[in-house]
Amino acid sequence: MQAAPTDVTDDYRAFAAVTSRAPDDDVTAMTSPDDDVIAASAAALGYVYVLVTTLTSSLSMVGCALLVGADAAFRDLRTAGRRLLTWLSVADCLTAAGNLLGVTW
Repeated sequence: MQAAPTDVTDDYRAFAAVTSRAPDDDVTAMTSPDDDVIAASAAALGYVYVLVTTLTSSLSMVGCALLVGADAAFRDLRTAGRRLLTWLSVADCLTAAGNLLGVTW
């Protein structure tokens, strides 16, 4: 009969002893095929998330650049509403840049 582990080190040693056996021993694998499928689908979703976030952030930054460029090029179109729209676009550009850095970094 095996004694119960007394601390974390003993628990780790017991785990290492069970998992370090040869594959032909009568021990089932620690992961099942379902776990592998779940891990692969989670990785695929992570790639999709990165792709979508990168695309939308980039498009948002391009739109901001166009709006700020139009504001700088056409001085006669500057009204209070368009000035507000320009500054909101700049804030959106900063948010998009933060999202882009958060995904890629």
